[in-house]
Amino acid sequence: MSKNSARQILYAKPLTGQAIRRIMSRLFPKRNDYGEASLDELVPELAQLGIISLGQFKRLMTRHRRALLRLDRSRLSKGELRNAIAEYGESFVTDALRRQYWFAYPALVRTAAEFQFGEVAVIYE
Repeated sequence: MSKNSARQILYAKPLTGQAIRRIMSRLFPKRNDYGEASLDELVPELAQLGIISLGQFKRLMTRHRRALLRLDRSRLSKGELRNAIAEYGESFVTDALRRQYWFAYPALVRTAAEFQFGEVAVIYE
């Protein structure tokens, strides 16, 4: 009979909004942890894609971490800047550009899912 390691037991636990925040805070800068969106709403979205455990989620985010960080730091076009200022306000956009961040945790998670699963993972509001 084989015993599971503490890590295996942890990674087999069901995914929760709190667990998403904990994993994201270890993989991505704190400056990306902003906004009012609940991370709990990501749990059923990820479950539809087969991501139901902590380990599966951590592997997804680790696999796409570098690409997500590159995307987060990429320059915006003039049109994107205008739209962002209209939606979020000039002070937020100025701070985001100065500190080189753009996406909050939920957007990073959804983008990673899109990288991994393609069009089927896109959430349309």
